[in-house]
Formats: sequence, structure tokens, C-alpha cells
Amino acid sequence: MDPTEKIRELESLVETISRGKYMWESTFDAITDPVMIVSRDYTIKRANLAAANAAKIDVRTLVGKRCFESLAGRSVPCRGCPLQVTLEERSAHSFTLDPFAKSGRQHLVNAYPFSAQAEGEVVLHYRDVTEEKELERQLVHSEKMAAIGMLAGGVAHEINNPLGGILAFAQLALRELGKAHPSFNDLKEIEESALRCKRIVEDLLDFSRQRRDDLKAAVSLNEVLQKIMPLIQMQAKASSIEVIEAFDPALGPICGNFHKLQQVFLNLITNAYQAMLGGGRLTLKTYADLKSDRVCADISDTGNGIPQEYLNKIFDPYFTTKKQGEGTGLGLSISYGIVQDHSGTIEVKSRQGKGTTFTVSFPAMT
Repeated sequence: MDPTEKIRELESLVETISRGKYMWESTFDAITDPVMIVSRDYTIKRANLAAANAAKIDVRTLVGKRCFESLAGRSVPCRGCPLQVTLEERSAHSFTLDPFAKSGRQHLVNAYPFSAQAEGEVVLHYRDVTEEKELERQLVHSEKMAAIGMLAGGVAHEINNPLGGILAFAQLALRELGKAHPSFNDLKEIEESALRCKRIVEDLLDFSRQRRDDLKAAVSLNEVLQKIMPLIQMQAKASSIEVIEAFDPALGPICGNFHKLQQVFLNLITNAYQAMLGGGRLTLKTYADLKSDRVCADISDTGNGIPQEYLNKIFDPYFTTKKQGEGTGLGLSISYGIVQDHSGTIEVKSRQGKGTTFTVSFPAMT
């Protein structure tokens, strides 16, 4: 073969290889999810730009590091990582990892065995499922609340009739016997206990939404909060709590029941006060989320915060960390039900010793 022709052939081959390398790297970097080629000992051999962005380091620096250290911020491999089982069985596996320490985001990782020429390596593809898992949690919680609500409503109605009889006969006996009778105090205790049970039954009916005082109209969250401000300020003064208002003056209306929304915010603010028994700062903020076309309100306190293990339980009926006699544990459950009935959401963020923020949002009225 003519040397010139051989050189041309080699140049063409080099160009083809270079073009293929460029196309492979461009395709790799075009994927918006983190993708990495990782060896048996969790060392990153190749990574795309999305992986580097997730790890918050340069892609060239990422190569050679351990995936669990750079991406997840862990000192040991992630629990349930499918890398080793993929290498052993030579088949694809997936697992939803715990939230990354670095970002707090949760990912589903898919592991794919590499070719026979690279038997000790796998391709790891990470998909962010944080919002998906949160929606799943909310759906499960909504279904659980609906089932408990139906049960609570039935129980409340069954209790109401005999309870009404106990209360009526106790009050009748009190009137007939008078204060001088030796049984008067005992009957008074029966009356007070029956009234306490009656209030709990009413809370149950509120929680199960069996009451139908739910007429809705255009409502301003600013007006709802301003209407309860005198009560808030009075309690704040008595508890050495500073109240900060940050109401958006241009806030649009929502479709809701004014009195029920008042109940939601009074419940949230009461909980905030109880978390700041030694004083603190309560911030009430309203704003519009233009991206999602929603109207929002934040109730923030500087109290003790909620332990992490309780965050998923606080809206469950009768769950409370208060001492016996200080509350039934229905306040947040009822608030949750009212917000759901308004097509809204209620979320909580809390850090122990740093305080808690409840965010309530509703669809903006069109």
C-alpha cells in the first residue's frame, strides 16, 4: 500500500475514533441525571457533568474518588447499594438510597453490569425521587387519615347519645339536690367529666368533617391572620413573645371558609406559643408562589423544635408529646383535615433547638 494512502487511512481512522469519543462524551454529559462508571471498590472511573454538579466538585476532580464519599457525603458505602450484587450476578439491580448527607435529596440508583472487558465495573444511574417520595408519603397519610376519620365520625356519633343522657341526668340531679347535698361535689365531677368528653367528641366530629358548616367564598389569608392578631398579641405579651408580621399587601384571595381557616392558624400559633414557654419570636408571613400559582403562609417560631423521629407523626390523631391533660393531640389532625378540604397542603420543617416553621399553601383563586 502506498505510504501516502496508508497515512490518509490512519488519519481517517483517528478522526472516526475522535468523533466517536466526542459523541460518547457529549451523550454522557447530556444526561441530566448523575451517571458514573464505578469499580468494585466504589472508585469513580468516569462521571458526567450532572454527577459533578450533584457532588458540587469539578468533574475532573471527581474521577478517582469514592462514590459514597463524594456524592452521598458518607464515610461508608450507602445502605442497600446495588453495586456488589450487580457485579456478582451480572444483572441490573436498583435500590432507593437514604437521603444524601450533602444535599438531603433521596435517589433511586440503578446499577448495570459493564461489558466483559470491564468485569469489575458497573454503570450507576441516579434518579432524584425526593418529590416523588414526599407525594407518596402524603398520599399514604391522606388515605390513613380518611380511614381514621370515617371511624372517628362513627365512634363520635355512637358516644354522643349515651353521653348526652349522662350529662342531662347529672345536671338534673344537681338542680334538684342543691349545693348542700353531700353528693353535690360528686355529681359536679360527673358533669365536668361529661362536658370534657363532649368537647373531645366535638373534636372527633371536626376531625372526621361530619359537620357541614363548610360554605366557601373568596378569603384573604392576610385578613384571616389580622382578625386573630388581637388575641395573638395578648397571648404574646403574657408569654414574652415577640410577634413579627410580614404580610404581602398584594396577596390574592383563595376559596375557603373564613372561620375554619382561623381555626387552622390558631392551632398552629398555639403550638408555637407552647414551644416557646420561656419567650421567643413568632413570625407570621404571607406570600404568593407565582411558579405554582399558590398562596402561602408561614408560621415560624424559635422554640425547642420537633425531634426528627416525630415529624412524620405530628398530624396523626391523638399523637402528642404534651403531658396528660394538656391536650388531646387532635389540633394538628383537625388542621390537616381542614387544609386538605381546601385543596391545600401543610408542611413542617424543624430543627431541635432552632425552631419550627409550618407552611400552609392553597391554590390561588382565579
